[in-house]
Amino acid sequence: MKVVAHRGYSGLYPENTMTAFKKAAEAGADEIELDVQLSKDGAVVVIHDESLKRVTGQTGWVRDFTLEELRGFDASVLYSGEFGFNPIPSLDEYFSWVKTTAITTNIELKNSLYYYEGLEEKTIELVRKHGLEGKVIFSSFNHASLFTCKKLAPAIPCGLLVEHADVGNAGLYAKTCGMEYYHPDITTLTRETVENCRIHGIELNVWTVNDMAGLLRLEAWNCRGVITNYPAVCKVWFTKNAKGA
Repeated sequence: MKVVAHRGYSGLYPENTMTAFKKAAEAGADEIELDVQLSKDGAVVVIHDESLKRVTGQTGWVRDFTLEELRGFDASVLYSGEFGFNPIPSLDEYFSWVKTTAITTNIELKNSLYYYEGLEEKTIELVRKHGLEGKVIFSSFNHASLFTCKKLAPAIPCGLLVEHADVGNAGLYAKTCGMEYYHPDITTLTRETVENCRIHGIELNVWTVNDMAGLLRLEAWNCRGVITNYPAVCKVWFTKNAKGA
C-alpha cells in the first residue's frame, strides 16, 4: 500500500503547510494529500477550510483575500509559534518543491461548500506548467468538479471522495463516471465495497487511518493507499512487515 500523508504530516505539524509537506517527505510518505481553493485574485492556494478561522485565527473566507494577503496569515496558530511562521502556500510553490522529489500528490478540489469557477482549469494549468501530469491524482466530494477535470485532462486519474455513508455498487459507480479511484471514509468502508471496486478495476485510497486496526484491515483488503495523519508510523510498520520483522 502507498502511504498518503493527509494534509502533509498533519498529526505532528501544521496541516497543509510546506513544513508539513517536507516532514511527510522526510518520513518516507509515497504521496501527499492536500486541498486547494482560489484566492480573491484567482491564485490556487493550499488550505482545507473555506473559513480562515481554525488554522489562522483570522476572520473571513479564503475567497475574500488575495494571495499576498493570505500569505500574510500564519497557518500554524494552533501550534503557538512552535514551528515559526507558516504562510498559506500557493499550489505553484508546492509544485516547485514536490517536482524535485519522487512523491506523488493527491489534490482535493474544495468545490463543495463554495463552487470556485475555474478552479479545475487553473489547477490543471499549474500541473502542466510543472510537468507533473504523471504524478498527480484529482479528488473531490463534488463529483461534478471531477467530471470537469476529466474533460480538461482525461489522462490524469481521479478519485471519488465520499463521506460518512458508503455508496452501494461503488465500483460500478466509479467506473461509469470514468474514474480510476474511490476514496471512502474508513468508518463506513465494507469488504463488499472493496470487492465491488476490485471487480470493476477501481482502486481504493481510504481516509483517515490513524490506528493499527484500520491499517491492518486495509492491508488485508489490499487497498491501494492509506491516507493518514501519521505517515512515519505507517511507513515504519510497512517496512518492518515487508522484511518479515
